[in-house]
Amino acid sequence: MKKISTESKEKIKRFLIIYIISLIICLPFLFPHKITDTYWNIGEGIEVYKYTPLKDGRIVHFLILSILDFFNIKMEFYTIAVHYICTIIYALAIYNVFSYIMQLLRSKIEQSKNYKILKVIILLSSVLIILNPLTVENFAYIENLIMSLSILIGTIAARVLHENKKWAYLKTLFLIILAGLCYQGNLNVWIGLSLLYFAIDEKKTIKEWVQYLFKIGSIVILVLISLVAIINISNLIVGNNQSRLGASERSFEDIIIIFWRFFIQPITNVTFGYYPKMLIAIEILITTLLVVNCEKNKPINSLIKYYFMLIIIILACICPAFLQKNINLSARMINAIGAIIGISLIYLFYIITKKENQNKISTIILVVLSIIMFSINLFDYYNIAYMNQVTMKEEKKYINEINEVMIEYEKENGITLKKAMFFADKNYVETYDNLPANTFNSRGILTVYSRIYCLNYYTGRNLEEELPTKEKYDKYFKDKDWDEFNKDQIKFEGDIVYICVY
Repeated sequence: MKKISTESKEKIKRFLIIYIISLIICLPFLFPHKITDTYWNIGEGIEVYKYTPLKDGRIVHFLILSILDFFNIKMEFYTIAVHYICTIIYALAIYNVFSYIMQLLRSKIEQSKNYKILKVIILLSSVLIILNPLTVENFAYIENLIMSLSILIGTIAARVLHENKKWAYLKTLFLIILAGLCYQGNLNVWIGLSLLYFAIDEKKTIKEWVQYLFKIGSIVILVLISLVAIINISNLIVGNNQSRLGASERSFEDIIIIFWRFFIQPITNVTFGYYPKMLIAIEILITTLLVVNCEKNKPINSLIKYYFMLIIIILACICPAFLQKNINLSARMINAIGAIIGISLIYLFYIITKKENQNKISTIILVVLSIIMFSINLFDYYNIAYMNQVTMKEEKKYINEINEVMIEYEKENGITLKKAMFFADKNYVETYDNLPANTFNSRGILTVYSRIYCLNYYTGRNLEEELPTKEKYDKYFKDKDWDEFNKDQIKFEGDIVYICVY
């Protein structure tokens, strides 16, 4: 039997360490957890739901779901199992980023007396690039599989493009098209990594920077053209209409809204209920101050390179909004903005470890900053998962209370309920227990596309939904306002139940 080389053993050891870290971060989402989409997914079943990603242009997910449907895999099992697979995929993505950054900065690291500490900084920063504060939203969806695959392929493509070996351009183009067929919203991560690799490569000249940016820009254009064509052709073949991309004209007001929502808010105020306000802005400010402190004589060039990188990353998140039929802001679409924390730490590492800039205080600050950011991120993942469990518990409790009233009605009248109609009271709440409003905390019984599936899931029924009417609302629930469950929220007529959610 051929012995495993020392280098291979080191790579396996490195991956196992990264996988354990990834597992620790993702652990709370490996337990059953549900959001509004989960009830919809389970209610539809794989045999029906598999056509939804096709309409959205996620062709790889359509193929995966079709295979699962062929083997009669149940949706509820898939909603749990998928996140176990994703933990491995994210670990592979982190491994790719960490390994290549170590390769680029090896000479700096090996010259230092603090070799092991510097490796830890790069490792934590690499984790924060991939499993960043916005990546957490991926764990809300079964699409996490294609999201993680898209990110993994993006990390490979960024390395291929920067290494610039034979056929690098065509290989990168192919990889990014494949990543786009998984999930288009994560392509900005590839752009962020590509820029980071170039920024920390001291051998590159201004001319090479321009050529590199031209390569990235041309790949983006070719990928968009290819994806639009592939998506439309595939939908045409199966008789669907794709529902994500749209050529609708944008007004000046739309442009301002997109700029505000995608550029300013995620960095300063909008956190999607996932991480502390101003966290990304604080990271950018600290990076700026430390760059100025380290490069006292010539900080301008380094700052220009840093801010230029940030602007391109943010633009990479903004531009896809112009192609959507609806302007929509979600954490999973602007993942690269969350990655700014890890990218900034790596760039800061590159500046601090320059021979002329090395000083003990800056290194200590960087170590502390890396640990703090990692700890905040880890806490947020666990806190978000905990709040989701609270939401599920309250959801089940509320629906069981509704079901008890329904059972009582059926027994008293000898009727089996077959239909349900939903309303909301005058001042309904979006979450239970005053939890922050985000994807994980939304009430399934309140959300239009999930409410019937949520009700059926917890009651074991198979009710059909009737669209709400003003006549029934005025008759039973007009101006009603509750703060908790009340039997008056439930009314009946024959085999139909009317439910007014508080």
